[in-house]
Amino acid sequence: MNFLCIHERMASLLVGFILIGGAAHKSCAQELKRLGDGKILIDNFQEDTTGHLPAGWYDRDGDKQTVNFNARERAKYHYKVMEEDGNKFLRYEGMEAMHLNFPLTNKQGKNIYNIDVYKTPVLSWKWRVFKLPHGGDVNNNSKNDAAASVYVVWGFGHVLFKKVPKSVRYVWGSSEPAGATFSNFFGNQKIVVLKSGPTDEGKWITMHRNIVKDYKHLFGDNPPKAPLAILILSDGDNTRSLVKADYDDIMLEPARSVDN
Repeated sequence: MNFLCIHERMASLLVGFILIGGAAHKSCAQELKRLGDGKILIDNFQEDTTGHLPAGWYDRDGDKQTVNFNARERAKYHYKVMEEDGNKFLRYEGMEAMHLNFPLTNKQGKNIYNIDVYKTPVLSWKWRVFKLPHGGDVNNNSKNDAAASVYVVWGFGHVLFKKVPKSVRYVWGSSEPAGATFSNFFGNQKIVVLKSGPTDEGKWITMHRNIVKDYKHLFGDNPPKAPLAILILSDGDNTRSLVKADYDDIMLEPARSVDN
């Protein structure tokens, strides 16, 4: 299985983009769940075991599913499935930057789930933030922490002699103005601040983004039919902050009358 992982570190702007061919995704032989009104469920964590890492997601480098981690590897991660009033969701509570990745395209470039974002262009998800990284600023490499981030990783761009993934990172930031957009990795990563600051802390907020429109606006061309992967990241390592945030109900939907 092949997908791209984004790992921001102060030491290098380029180290964070890694292409790894690892084990096959556990759901490759399965279809993603098709819901009513043409919606495609990426994950709602309902089939995962409470208190454990989610089974359908990979580690940062893409070579292991989280369910296959040994005790030492699990200790590096601070995500676990929680349950509240019968609903399961993913919680991050910690400081270290560790991505979780859900691949949608394999290393041969095959569209694993026959996704067509031109038919389901709206990515929706729920997130809930409890603790923000103190002084976090996604536009400052030395403070590049966010309580919650959802990435869409697309095709390839270039940096000097390297290929890097083109991605859009949607964040709930600490101090950046909501609605702001930033560019990183020589224009190959676009950052969109959807929410910022403590307003709505502790509340589930549902987001809808037309990822086709966002890609066209941010990159100036048309995206492929399927992203390479969906990624999740919460972190507070640069600001040495304890961060707490939840994620749930990640899906692709047909265009809405109001799709942001």
